[in-house]
Amino acid sequence: MTEQAVTAPPRRRTNALAVAAFILGLMLSPLALVFGHIAAGQIHRANGAERGAGLAWTAVALGYLWLAAAIILGALVYQAFTAPLGP
Repeated sequence: MTEQAVTAPPRRRTNALAVAAFILGLMLSPLALVFGHIAAGQIHRANGAERGAGLAWTAVALGYLWLAAAIILGALVYQAFTAPLGP
């Protein structure tokens, strides 16, 4: 009886850009939106060789959230500085 070598399937690596995008999302940066979309595309094109799609799409969602918050904050600041001061 011969022994067959059992080899483990190759480990899928986590996409580094997805991790960076997620960290940017946690740091309240709208750049997470761009990095997350790029990472999601890379993961999709890797055909199962990379992990991190959840991180990438979470970063995209956080990026949209922070972008909306920045736009609202910018509009409020603009309104505050352009409003007439007197009657």
